[in-house]
Amino acid sequence: MIICSCNILSEKQLREAAEEMRADPNGKVPTPGAVFRHLGCRPKCGSCFPSVIDIIHKKGSEEGSESETEPAPAKRAASR
Repeated sequence: MIICSCNILSEKQLREAAEEMRADPNGKVPTPGAVFRHLGCRPKCGSCFPSVIDIIHKKGSEEGSESETEPAPAKRAASR
């Protein structure tokens, strides 16, 4: 899905750029501006920033809490 219509950037591109930045030991913190620069473009109108922020931070927080998001086992009904 296209997130930034000014630069035609997809959710996948933004997520992958943020992951690449996190993986680089000398990399920068994946802020919206830094992610745009990493992709070789500049933010124009900025209306996509709320979505960009959600995308680049959602992936980072998911990596550290994958086990926390697993559903709890279903409870068994007590037999009488």
